[in-house]
Amino acid sequence: MKAIKLPLFLIMALVIAVTLPSVTANHEVKIDDVVINNIDVVVNGSVKENIVVETGDTLFITVKIVNDGNNTIEDVSVEAEIKGVEAGTIREETSLFDVKSGKTYAKSFTLKIPADIDLDGKLSKDFKLRITVSNGDEDKKDITLTIDRVRHNTLVLDVQTPREVNAGETALIEVAVRNRGMKVEEDVFVRASIPELGISRQKFLGDLIPIEGEDESGREFDDDLSDKALAFVRLEIPRDAASGDYTLNVRVFSLDGVAKGEMETTITVRGRATTTTETEAVVSVDATSRTVAKGQGTVYKVTVTSLGDNVQTFTAEVVGVDFGSSSVNPAVLTLTPGSSGEFNVFVSPAETATSGAHSFVVVVRADGVVIDTLNLNAEVTGADAVSGLTPLGSSLVVVAIVLVVILIILAIIIAVVTGKRKEEAEEKLY
Repeated sequence: MKAIKLPLFLIMALVIAVTLPSVTANHEVKIDDVVINNIDVVVNGSVKENIVVETGDTLFITVKIVNDGNNTIEDVSVEAEIKGVEAGTIREETSLFDVKSGKTYAKSFTLKIPADIDLDGKLSKDFKLRITVSNGDEDKKDITLTIDRVRHNTLVLDVQTPREVNAGETALIEVAVRNRGMKVEEDVFVRASIPELGISRQKFLGDLIPIEGEDESGREFDDDLSDKALAFVRLEIPRDAASGDYTLNVRVFSLDGVAKGEMETTITVRGRATTTTETEAVVSVDATSRTVAKGQGTVYKVTVTSLGDNVQTFTAEVVGVDFGSSSVNPAVLTLTPGSSGEFNVFVSPAETATSGAHSFVVVVRADGVVIDTLNLNAEVTGADAVSGLTPLGSSLVVVAIVLVVILIILAIIIAVVTGKRKEEAEEKLY
């Protein structure tokens, strides 16, 4: 039997005819339209619009894809990603799906713009939003995405707390705050609270500018101001607090209430053990409140009586005197059973302290264990110009005033008498 020979070009044509459908099938899925936040950004496969958003916004994206081929295309996915972000990844991707021949599919998803996205120290920055449809091969559209800072955006960037704090002691909370908005935020405060324990305290930070130095418009800011601040807030944990994990809420806000942000974290409190070996002592103070002038000082006497069966070592710590200075003398009391000792707690308001009531705490420990927490108060008054005079000094001031009055009276009398004598002398001449 004679073999049939086919021309080479005919063989190649048959090979191409067989393989072409499978090759072109991977290229027939494409992006037709893209709608972002009700704006037609891509129309009939062409990018028509750029888009402008603000930090913290959410992009609602709908991508329409079509299959103009004759075959079903399998394992297709749609992805949206913001390119040029320095830290982290901002992207979303659909699950795999099949696209049938001659059909149009719409896939919707959201993309969240972080409120703290890094704009390289600027008030506005352009990024590339890339929409990609793929099933091995890709069709992609690059859209210019301009991200502006929102007008008011004060953020709590970080909160640091002790790993564990004992009931009756003070937790030092470190808070990092930054202004990522367009405007200068005036009179900014930070407040830390544990609602379950009913405790809260706040700290004044001052003004926060949006950007240090000069912004893109040429607006200059004072060198003494900054766009960030670090605050230390002290929270006194109640003595009777139970052991457990508590929610710590940290909030930053401006006095006018326009700018605000918050962050929550967990703080662990270790409650006091109530056993038969608990330290036995009585703590008292001679006065829970005293009045003291700025720049001067006052003393609170704290008496400790040991009721235990063994020698105990006591210490006292002053917490919360952020309006001046404080000290304790002596630093340590060593007491035998039944004996008493006294701590002298000295408090001195600064010259710059605000007038009015200022609260603080004295924590007393026995052998390192908190046995009592005294809530004290200092009523700060303005310095009196003569408040430093002794009784003798005050008397001398009064005497001096009296002498001045007498001298004025004498001067008047002398003037009157001299005038009369002059008139008598003139009458004798006539």
